[in-house]
Amino acid sequence: MDSDDAPTLSADALAALQSFLSEKQELDDRFAQLQENADEVFRSNQKITMDYFQEDWQLSQFWYDDATADFIAKRALKNTKPGDKIAFISSPTAYVAFRNLAPERADDAFVFEFDKRFDLFKEQFVFYDFSKPLEFARVEEMKAMFKFIVADPPFLNEDCLSQTMETVKHVGAEDMLLMIDTGAVMEQLAKKLVGAKITGFHPAHRGGLSNEFRCYSTFEDDELKWSVSANEGDN
Repeated sequence: MDSDDAPTLSADALAALQSFLSEKQELDDRFAQLQENADEVFRSNQKITMDYFQEDWQLSQFWYDDATADFIAKRALKNTKPGDKIAFISSPTAYVAFRNLAPERADDAFVFEFDKRFDLFKEQFVFYDFSKPLEFARVEEMKAMFKFIVADPPFLNEDCLSQTMETVKHVGAEDMLLMIDTGAVMEQLAKKLVGAKITGFHPAHRGGLSNEFRCYSTFEDDELKWSVSANEGDN
């Protein structure tokens, strides 16, 4: 193809691309500054928001909106006491919300995540690949360690949910409380694998998703209730 025939961007498309690249660079610079000053940020209990972390769609990252993240974090806080350990598996948005909600309990919460940007949380970060559910650092140390677990399998398929639940069963305490946020199509599998029932809470994401997302749990509290349909198959 001659250079004269090469496709070119319109002025509007070029301006949009330049704006996107400029915004991306600004976010990259902000995150680099956060990494550099992480120790001071943690010591002073400054809030870290998900605005520092760009979604990576190749990793199937879709951040919760603030209301959803706060609701989940409050469930973890309400249903545990200081010293109880909490795991956020592939759910960094809720983890960050929990740290901001209860900074005095930062040492109780751990984020299991494939994205190594979250290693800025140091000892509270566990590098996690759902396809290798029992191959992560401190796997034996963390056996039956967690009283409360939030799991958001990154991909909407049976293998991903099943492997994530293998991790949950390993790290969960005998009296573990579990919340799973995943697609509505996973209702029967979530119930089969861990006895989690569909609730009336509908997780929402910042950019919106075409798939219907639901929350499943092994417990209820004053704000998280099972749907009427959750018990239909139990009678």
